[in-house]
Amino acid sequence: MYKPVLRGAAATAVAGTALLLAPQAALAEPKSATCPQSYCSVVQVDGFPGGTLSVDADVHGEGKARFQVWGPNGYYCTLTFEAAAGPGSWLCFNAPAGRYAASVEGPQGSSNIGLRW
Repeated sequence: MYKPVLRGAAATAVAGTALLLAPQAALAEPKSATCPQSYCSVVQVDGFPGGTLSVDADVHGEGKARFQVWGPNGYYCTLTFEAAAGPGSWLCFNAPAGRYAASVEGPQGSSNIGLRW
C-alpha cells in the first residue's frame, strides 16, 4: 500500500507505514550517529516501547536521499527525500516494541541519522 507524503517533493510510504513531517518532540533515549561519508547507520537501538518512532536525518548534496528503519516482526519504514532540503524529522507509526536499526544515504558529504521516542 503506497501513500504519498510531501516534504519538498513527493515521497512514498512503504508497507502501509504512515510517514509525516514532524515537529521536534521531547527526547527519550535518543540514539544517533554522525558519519563523514554519505552513508550512516545506527544499529541495535534497544528499549523502544512501541508506538510512534521519530526519525531525524540530514545529508548533503543535490538529489535524492533515503532513510530506512528496520524493527522486530519485519517492521520496515522508509522515505526518499531531497538532500538539499536540510535536516528533517519524520514519524514511523505502529512500530512494535523492541530493537531497531536505521540508516540514511545521501548523494555526497557527511550524513546523520537518529531515532527518538
